[in-house]
Formats: sequence, C-alpha cells, structure tokens
Amino acid sequence: MLYLWMPEANGVWQWSNGDAWSESSSLEQLIQEIKIYQGEEIVVFFPSRGLQLLQQQMSKSQYKQLGTEGVRYLLEEYVIQPIDQLKVLHYFQAAEERLTVMGVALNLVETLLHSLNLLPLKVAALLPDFLVLPQPDPGETILANIHQRLLARENEFSGNSIDELGVYLEFIHPETRFRCSGLSPDQQIVLDAVTTQEQRQYFSYQFEPIKKPKQHPFNILPKAQKSEQFSGYWKACAAVFCAILIVQLSYDVLRWSKLKKLADQTAIQAIDQYQDWFGPNSRITEENIQSQFESQLRMSRSANTEALQILSRVGPILAQQQILAERVGYESSILSLDLKASSSEQLQALTQQLNQQGFKAELGNVQIQGAGVIGLVKVQ
Repeated sequence: MLYLWMPEANGVWQWSNGDAWSESSSLEQLIQEIKIYQGEEIVVFFPSRGLQLLQQQMSKSQYKQLGTEGVRYLLEEYVIQPIDQLKVLHYFQAAEERLTVMGVALNLVETLLHSLNLLPLKVAALLPDFLVLPQPDPGETILANIHQRLLARENEFSGNSIDELGVYLEFIHPETRFRCSGLSPDQQIVLDAVTTQEQRQYFSYQFEPIKKPKQHPFNILPKAQKSEQFSGYWKACAAVFCAILIVQLSYDVLRWSKLKKLADQTAIQAIDQYQDWFGPNSRITEENIQSQFESQLRMSRSANTEALQILSRVGPILAQQQILAERVGYESSILSLDLKASSSEQLQALTQQLNQQGFKAELGNVQIQGAGVIGLVKVQ
C-alpha cells in the first residue's frame, strides 16, 4: 500500500511505500513517479491545519446521554461555520473516559477529493497528517520537523500542524515532556526557552504505516468511496436475504407438514365413515373413496341426485368437525343423520354451521353414549 502526504498551499507532495518520504515538486511529477503503482490502494494524509479538534473528559454514561447529535454540537462554539456544513467524526475512549471530536469543512473535503481524482490510484483512506508521527507516551508530545513542515502529536487522536511554535507552546501544559526530531535552530531556541533539559528528548523520525487505516475513526473519506464498507453493505444484504429465505423455507415446510397431517387425518376419518355406513371393505383407499361413496349411493334405493348433492356438501363439514355418522337416511327431501360427537355443544355448532352454509338444519334428540353423545340432525 502507498502513502501520500498532501502539501499545504503550493508546497511539495510527499509519498512513501512504507519507508522514508519521497518528495515531488508538483502534482504532475507525482503522477509520473507513482504511475508504476497504478490501480493500487493509497492512504492519503491531508493538512491538519484544516480541522478542528476537541477533547473532553467524560464518563461513558455522559457520552451515551449526549448521543451522536449532541456530540456534533460540542464543536459549535469553537467554529465559525454552521455545524451542518462540517463533517464531524468522533471517538470515545472508554478506558481513559475521553471523547475526541474532529470537524472538517465539507467544502474542504470536496476540494481534497477533487484533487485526488487525478491520481491513477484508489484512495482507501483520508486522514489528518499528524498521524504520520508516532504515537506518544502518556504525558508526552511528539514534535517533528519533516521537510520544513512542523507537526505535533499530543496523544493517539490529537495533533496539529504548527505555524508558530511559540504560540503553540503557550497552550501546552508546562510539565509536558517533548520528544523531538528535526527541529530547526530557531525552533529549538523557542522550545529551550520554555522547557527544561529533562523535558526534552530526541529521536530520529521514521515513518510508520498505520494499521487498518480504512477503519480509523478519523477517516474522512465519504462512505460511498470506502470500498470495504461498500462491500460490507452488500454482505449484510446477502446475509439478511439468506436469513429471510431460510425463515420462509422453514415456514413452508412446517405448513406443508401440518397440511399433510390434516389431509391424512381427513382421509382416515372418511374411510372410517364409509365403513360405518356401508360395512368393512378392504378395497377402500384414500384415492378411490369418493367414487366408492358415489357408487354406494347410486345403488341405494332411497338415494337420488338431490341426496347425493346434499351429502357431497355435508360430508366435508362433518370431516372438518371430526364427527362420525352412525346412520344415514333420506326421505321426503330430508337427509337424516345420526351423528356421533364429543358433546351436544359440538352438534349445536355443527347445526349452526350448516344453516350458515345455506342448509335448513335441525338438531333433534341427543343421547349420551360412552364418552360422547349421539344426536339426530335433519338437513334439507
């Protein structure tokens, strides 16, 4: 992965493949130098001068109480622009109970992206340039002059680009320790004037690539351009679709199983009904029971077309209610049924259902038999 450090104003562009920074005097020269890496991903550092940083100590409960919108408006008294014209990012460190809020003007983000569109590379992250410095220890600030650009980093998520070191030091805690690299003679004099020798250490700066730059909380690259997040969106959609599909298939299988069980019970009950009416018959099956019913009714002296029509409509209702007919008779356009049910209420409910279906049904004498009852129902 490549790393690009954008200039301030008309300064030089700097780029690295993970080692020392190389300078390019112009954007055109930069494009020529990195064209061999065409199509690769690049992490871009933009000047920290264009951002507003705020750090506050607060508990986790206070942070949750603020919410995302409340965090945004913490910057309101520190910026000139309206909050809705800023891209605001934040990160809460639970261990330190510290909230860091960063705001960048939306028009600045658009300008940066417009410049980067000219590069033959794929931008993976857009981060503030104080992150090119190593992370300081607690109570320490890193100061480094890198190719005439002075940067400071106070902690993991705070830093800045410095114009006047003297002005910057006026706002720093007097007991802060500094780890410095590449300071100019004038900058060294300013630092020596406000610090003791014990507060100053020196090191040789070496760029250290950031781990997981795409997931950094201060990556201002718009979400639509974060390929990893875009891919994650479709992965989430696929996972939701698969979950819905599995649920639907499970529902269909369960529904089919219940309907199959009900159909089997209805067929068994119909065969029992046939044998109750016309005697045992080993040839009766679920497939031919309808034709056997019709054949028996045609052979019955008292049966006629009207009786067959009534039975064809009453039969499914009896099967649905799980009621068996002990005797069937037809005379003077009236179908008489001796029905065996679990209770008289079940026979009354059957009579009401038949009347609702357009029949004229009447419940007659009801007698108790074993655990159930037998009642006479007349239908016409």
